Amino acid sequence: MSFQSKQGIVPQLVKSFGVRVQGLFTRILPASALLLAACSTIQLQASKPQVPNTLEQARAYVAEREKQLEYLEYELNEQSRACYKKFFVSSCLDDVRLQGAQIRRAHLEVQGQAEDMIRLNEYANRRARTPN
Repeated sequence: MSFQSKQGIVPQLVKSFGVRVQGLFTRILPASALLLAACSTIQLQASKPQVPNTLEQARAYVAEREKQLEYLEYELNEQSRACYKKFFVSSCLDDVRLQGAQIRRAHLEVQGQAEDMIRLNEYANRRARTPN
């Protein structure tokens, strides 16, 4: 008697194991991809500032700018701490830093535009007061 003639239960076990593994992958793989994607995404609550259209909006922005930047720093620290609970820590931290840099850059641009608007208004007021 050779080994090949005594197949017994081994081929049946191999067949059922293959079917189970294939079914497991079709169920778990999509769910794990969604879970890992959710682990790495973070969205900051602080938003980019809007460009002021009027002088009053420009003055209000300049007055509130420090509070907005303090809130941004607080939120960046909180989100950075939250990243350490996620699976992809470095990716999450990179996302937080990138979003923070984009918001800071937007604040600098809006600050420059608001201060220019205020400065031009003050210049126009001084020119209007001086006699020709």
